[in-house]
Amino acid sequence: MQVTAQPQLPPNLTQLANLSAALAQDESLSGFTADNQDVSRVTAKAANISEAKLNKSSLAEADLERMGFADTTLIRCDMTATNCADASWRRVVLNNVRGSGIKLQTTSLQDVVFENCKLDLANFRFSKLKRVAFKDCVLDEADFYSAELSNVSFRNCSLNKTTFSAVKCKVVDLRGSDITGILGLEGLAGTTIDSIQLVSISHRLASTLKIHVTDE
Repeated sequence: MQVTAQPQLPPNLTQLANLSAALAQDESLSGFTADNQDVSRVTAKAANISEAKLNKSSLAEADLERMGFADTTLIRCDMTATNCADASWRRVVLNNVRGSGIKLQTTSLQDVVFENCKLDLANFRFSKLKRVAFKDCVLDEADFYSAELSNVSFRNCSLNKTTFSAVKCKVVDLRGSDITGILGLEGLAGTTIDSIQLVSISHRLASTLKIHVTDE
């Protein structure tokens, strides 16, 4: 599996005092760091963020539809119910981010890492993921319906009631994650799982494929 590219950040970043005001004006921002900022519920549909670090900031319920992120890290941020639909993310790292209910439908994610993130109820419907890594994440009840996954890995993730219906998978690694309660097993075609995972879903997989199992 191809390794995701890391964000490319300049050595000196400017401290941005009011990220919310800048985004509200739909400014494109680059080369900055923002700490402990409240950007919750802001609307910014034409802005772009690049070469930036966001730390311990809240973007909860912000409307960032179609907004681009590039060469950006988000650490210990709150993105609960943030609307990032139809956006473009390139070389982005999210670490310890709370993203329950985040909206990423029809979004393009390339070279993105989610690590130790809470992504339950996240919406990835019709999104395109290329070289994306999920590490130690909670993805319970997340929805990947009709998403395209290429070179995507899920390591030590919880995928209880996560929907994979109609997903197109190319080089997708699920080994080490809990897939017992995953929904849309037919969407797992093209993925890699381990033998323990296979046993955990064998009965449901047989039912999905209409395989009759009997020892008589």
